[in-house]
Amino acid sequence: GVPADKIVTVHNGCEAHEAPQLPPTLGQLKSQGKKIVLYHGRISIQKGVDYFVHAARKVVDVDPSVVFVISGWGDMTTQIIEQVGGLGLSKHVLFAGALWEEDRDRMYQAADLVVMPSVSEPFGLVPLEALQHGTPSIISKQSGVAEVLTHVLKVDFWDVEEMANQILATLRYPVLRQQMVKEGREQLKGLTWKHAANKIREIYQ
Repeated sequence: GVPADKIVTVHNGCEAHEAPQLPPTLGQLKSQGKKIVLYHGRISIQKGVDYFVHAARKVVDVDPSVVFVISGWGDMTTQIIEQVGGLGLSKHVLFAGALWEEDRDRMYQAADLVVMPSVSEPFGLVPLEALQHGTPSIISKQSGVAEVLTHVLKVDFWDVEEMANQILATLRYPVLRQQMVKEGREQLKGLTWKHAANKIREIYQ
């Protein structure tokens, strides 16, 4: 019975500055003309990595030059490795382990696209972090960040057909990726931790 005007959402934020360019990674793949699609996060049922792998199969059927990188660790790691093998994707999916700090940031910069296919995600900082490094994202409609980030593509986590279509379209059209990053970075200016802190202060006052 709490009045609706007593409930306010304060979304998470990110750092406002543009990230520095780091020494490149996956250079050999890039020099071969491969496109890199990155998943970064825990490998658990909540994160929808199994849907990501099913979408990868559909993408590779159309464009075998795409390589998928899974960065992270979790209780579903063995299951996902077996799923990749079972779908015949071993040559197209790289398991990078849990990447943090500079290693994670280098992977963001190497990727052409980041996908966050979460089944359930209270917020989800990954697409904001990716934008700081100049990389666009596809995110699930079921993630909290989908409420505030408009310059991304959004898909239901279970719709692997549409997820694959969005991945292919984004990789095929560099102008689309550039526009998503340019407009997304502008939006980041209003999604900083300082902005979140100011909103909390205003609520208390």
